[in-house]
Amino acid sequence: MERNKRVSSQRGQGLGEYALLLVLVAIGVLLLLQLMGISVREAYCRTIEAITGSPVCAPQEYCGDDFTSGMEAWRTALGQPTSQDGKLCLQNESRTFNNCSMEQGQGDYVIRLDDVVLDTGNGYGVFFRTTDTSDGASGYIFQYDPGMKYHGYAPNGAYIIRRWVNGREVWTPIAAAPLPDGSVYDTPNDIEIIVEGDTFTVNVDGQQVLQATDSTYDSGGVGLRSWDSTQVCSGGYSLLPAP
Repeated sequence: MERNKRVSSQRGQGLGEYALLLVLVAIGVLLLLQLMGISVREAYCRTIEAITGSPVCAPQEYCGDDFTSGMEAWRTALGQPTSQDGKLCLQNESRTFNNCSMEQGQGDYVIRLDDVVLDTGNGYGVFFRTTDTSDGASGYIFQYDPGMKYHGYAPNGAYIIRRWVNGREVWTPIAAAPLPDGSVYDTPNDIEIIVEGDTFTVNVDGQQVLQATDSTYDSGGVGLRSWDSTQVCSGGYSLLPAP
């Protein structure tokens, strides 16, 4: 009987030590993930996706707007952008910045704009990694720019990425590519800008159209711009973690 008690006690002690070891290992893994900048949720998602071969966790938005609540999520710096019928519209010379993204000051992220339609004019732009102070905007901008047809990109213009410094755009692009053949106006486009490290990748309707490399600015928010006689509207905006 005494021997059975000792065996049971040893087994209980062994299980307790094993459980404590598992707890310590789990804590160590969590600390390691934090040091690597990986959340528990992200680790879980990566594991399940590796096993199943398909995405199971939708990325969590940093910021988003479906443009049904007016312009309260945006700060207008120039012109009179409007929110109407679930769309954010810019006319003529306009500039507006997303409050959430400007406050967070993220470095790496993905910008998505849904159903962007250019009705008229020479184009529109999407600021990223941008700060806007009393000296003006400093950062990067992607432009859907039919007006570049007057500057060597005939017949339709160009996609371009430029820097802005203290409220002025640096004319020479960091990267540029011709707009494709077909309709430039009255055609909805889904715009995705992947900002990661010193590399910026632009996808239009799921296809890569432009990529640039630059390390001048490492953080900042998102904004929208139009110029000349432009009329452009977007049906949705989201700011997501970089892949």
